[in-house]
Amino acid sequence: MLRRPLMGLLALFPVLLLASCGARAAGYGVVLWGEQGEAPRTGDIVAVVRETPVNSAYLVTVPGERKPREMLMGRIRVFRKKAEASAFLASFTEYAALWAFSQKQDPPPLPIREKAAAEAKVVYKLSPGQLLKVVGRSKEKETIKPYADYWYEVATEDGFTGYCFGHFLRVFAVQGDPAAEARRLMSQDEALDRIMGTTWRPDWFREMGAKGMIDLATFREDVGLFPSPSEKTMRLVLPLSSLEFPYTEVQKLGASTYAFAGTDLRITVLDEERISVSYRLKDQLVSGVYAVMKDDVAEVIASEQKRRADLFDSLAGKGAVLSSSAYGTIRLEEGMRFSWQGFEKLVPSLIGPEAKGKGRVDFPLHVAGEIGGSFDGVITFVFDEYPDARGVSFLYKATDGGLRVTSLAKDSLSELLVTHPAMAPVVIFFRQSAQ
Repeated sequence: MLRRPLMGLLALFPVLLLASCGARAAGYGVVLWGEQGEAPRTGDIVAVVRETPVNSAYLVTVPGERKPREMLMGRIRVFRKKAEASAFLASFTEYAALWAFSQKQDPPPLPIREKAAAEAKVVYKLSPGQLLKVVGRSKEKETIKPYADYWYEVATEDGFTGYCFGHFLRVFAVQGDPAAEARRLMSQDEALDRIMGTTWRPDWFREMGAKGMIDLATFREDVGLFPSPSEKTMRLVLPLSSLEFPYTEVQKLGASTYAFAGTDLRITVLDEERISVSYRLKDQLVSGVYAVMKDDVAEVIASEQKRRADLFDSLAGKGAVLSSSAYGTIRLEEGMRFSWQGFEKLVPSLIGPEAKGKGRVDFPLHVAGEIGGSFDGVITFVFDEYPDARGVSFLYKATDGGLRVTSLAKDSLSELLVTHPAMAPVVIFFRQSAQ
């Protein structure tokens, strides 16, 4: 336990000797996150003696102090020349009093990224309410659907730097203690802060996730209630429509209900994870329950897409050509595409008359447990001429040398679950081969 401190003292000794002898500084740093009530303060320029990589810090000399002290790398911006440090300070001055904290309450945590880009590497994940020092800001707002905001260059107290998208940041100016000011701002109304700092998803998102049955047509990143307190707008996006509620102020009605003045939007907090949202649409009262998604929506979507792609690859791996003497030939192609020739006997009973034989293969449906022993899954063919349709779906079962498919009826489905085939189904046996 004593080894590291001893090594640190040994490494420091020559530095102290050089400093005491008036050795030239190795560089100069602008303090981004300084001390409260003592040197070095935010915006001070200090001489840098050297880097101490083991502690991710710099040794700096502070005017009035005999010995150098360590400063975490992310809390100081270092330059080789004092003139360069002074030039940076000139641009940093407008941000010297600006601080921020994360208002994001729901998973995933608000990230700090390596660059000011949504796809850039995540270098840090912020806790709700975590204090940040604002170092800079992008010139223009950027849209990361459904939000539009600035990118902020930020530093953390524990020495990390990077870029944070501004939608879930509360940026404020303060001359005194930023931590105290952040606590004051956060204590104003915790329930309202939770409403405004959360992306709310329809409660059926959680139901889909719990069942493991994801409808990608409705389970989307752009669906939900998206607060934008900086623009005083609440944006509600549903699978088939979207609404915006620009408000003038938020008024608390009773213990847990909030009215958004200038609109008919009302939000009632049900518990820490759910809210009830109500509004009027064409003189009709509409309401729904919205919830915090603990799982990352993008990751759930990616997992579902992978599940479907794996099913396609498994099927195509046994032979990409499916041939029937009565119902034609299906070729499974790259990108989960298909071409089907000779399907005329299925028109119009199962396939629409406009279909020309090309489209995409999908696996959105699941087999109910009671028929799971008779079928391996459900395959869906979506023809290009009907891109918005559900497609034509068949229960399928792998057999020796081929694939047996069985048609469905309208009442075969309970949401995404196939409970039974059609009463008088079309049953097709396809020989399966590589070509």
